[in-house]
Amino acid sequence: METTQRIEKLRAWLSDQNLDAAYISSYENRRYFSEFTGSNGYLIITLGELVLITDQRYTLQATQQAVGYKVVTHLLDPLPTIKEAIDSLSIRTLAYETRKLTDFDTRGYRSALPHIDWVPMEDIGKQLRAVKDAGEQEKLRQAIAIADRAVARLVNIIQPGMTEKEVAIELEYCLAKEGSEGPAFGTIVASGVRGSLPHGGPTDKRIEAGEMVVVDCGAIFQGYHSDITRTIWVGEPSDKMVEIYNIVADAQKQAFSVIKPGITGGDIDRAHRTVFEQAGVEQYALRGLGHGVGLEIHEQPRVVIGSQEMMQPGMIFTVEPGLYLPEIGGVRIEDIVLVTENGCEVLTACPQTLRVEIGVA
Repeated sequence: METTQRIEKLRAWLSDQNLDAAYISSYENRRYFSEFTGSNGYLIITLGELVLITDQRYTLQATQQAVGYKVVTHLLDPLPTIKEAIDSLSIRTLAYETRKLTDFDTRGYRSALPHIDWVPMEDIGKQLRAVKDAGEQEKLRQAIAIADRAVARLVNIIQPGMTEKEVAIELEYCLAKEGSEGPAFGTIVASGVRGSLPHGGPTDKRIEAGEMVVVDCGAIFQGYHSDITRTIWVGEPSDKMVEIYNIVADAQKQAFSVIKPGITGGDIDRAHRTVFEQAGVEQYALRGLGHGVGLEIHEQPRVVIGSQEMMQPGMIFTVEPGLYLPEIGGVRIEDIVLVTENGCEVLTACPQTLRVEIGVA
């Protein structure tokens, strides 16, 4: 039912744009509009027809997953089959994903189908995916809960002397044990002064007592991605780092307080940035606060400086303020929120302040 509604929204857009059809080749949009999860496939969606073209590895799977689609199997080169399908549907104007197709691909299509008006489109799929329907919200809740549990388990594993790489391996094992289909992105573990690197990949550096460790990871559940960052205290950090941690936590609370339908992504960013400015540390922050999550780890909306994107009920995005002080360290706290009719719901449940008790296994 939800897939049908997604297709109808796309068809309404096609009608408004006076277009005959949309040609979709990206994995995320293909899955969004058809539920087909194979690695190879092409959708042709007209105002009245649905066609999915794939190779013989996925013909049966496509038939089972893509309800309502006519499934066509292509041979080694998919282009002749795509051409035949487009011609059979009497298409004259065809929208295609400019962000996903290479120039090489589009030149091939235009050459094979010179009578078709190939219309570049902004990623309408990604725009529609910005507001999550009930099914997507449930899958994201599951992905978030998996990451919550994994990070909570990690706190009982970290001990001084472990390397960042060892912590990352343990964390990804915890994610898998809790039900993740795989890491949502490259796991980040950065301890001590390395915490000042916003995307500090794990190294052979050993974690020391008194350091803070920035851990950023995500789970995947039925294709949907979560994202969580916790800055874990290993024993008793310095007073300076505790001060920075508290400023970041206050900035996130301020962002939460303004989130509601009708506010822009830039407004939310401004709210948290004011806390940093008042504390005299804004120069150590990044230029954005958060991003949507879904079938991709980075989706709409963008919660960044100057964004005019309007928040709507059903949007789900990260709120991840951070401060990164060179040669001192860094702090980031990241949670995921759902925009509701009157405000927001914080979906991440893992405690924000996590402390490793030294000497406790």
